[in-house]
Amino acid sequence: MIGFQFRPFFKYGIILVLGAVGIALFVVQTAETKGPKLAGPMQVFQLAPSAKPRPTTTWKDGNGKAISLAKFKDKVVLVNFWATWCPPCIRELPSIDRLQASLGGDNFTVVAVSIDRGGKPVAMLLVKRLKIKHLTLYLDKESKTARDLGVRSMPTTFIFDRMGREVGKLEGGAEWDDKDAVALVKFFIDNPNYADKLPRKK
Repeated sequence: MIGFQFRPFFKYGIILVLGAVGIALFVVQTAETKGPKLAGPMQVFQLAPSAKPRPTTTWKDGNGKAISLAKFKDKVVLVNFWATWCPPCIRELPSIDRLQASLGGDNFTVVAVSIDRGGKPVAMLLVKRLKIKHLTLYLDKESKTARDLGVRSMPTTFIFDRMGREVGKLEGGAEWDDKDAVALVKFFIDNPNYADKLPRKK
């Protein structure tokens, strides 16, 4: 009698578990299909219309070594272009530093690239004045990287997914540790296949 009562319960238990798994998969697929929620300061974030291969363009670190996005394989990367002569850049840089402090790690990193023609000495003066502690200094004195990526105004910030595909950009300053900005970054961390649905562009 006990066995007779247990089997239906076990059967329905499996059905419930499988149903829950199906719902979870549906929610994940729906999130990736619909894309991220653009709210608050991220309302002006421009989602990429197509999926392009990882850019091969390079910039330099503080020691003059060439760096490219390939160095950050398997991470979501926020690339920010800034300069000491750009007031909106100066205002947003501390928030980018805080974003790196809170999310930086195995899944995400910030690449903040100075395009100051004066190079490292000029950029370091501002970094010290703003007490930036969590960002690595990167340099692009000739603005080559910025031109290659199509930067039209300063500051401009790009987000690349774990495969190095651009998923969007924001032209202008923002508070990047605002809850809506953090939610946007986390969306791309949690949905690595988002760009799979975008049209391919060579």
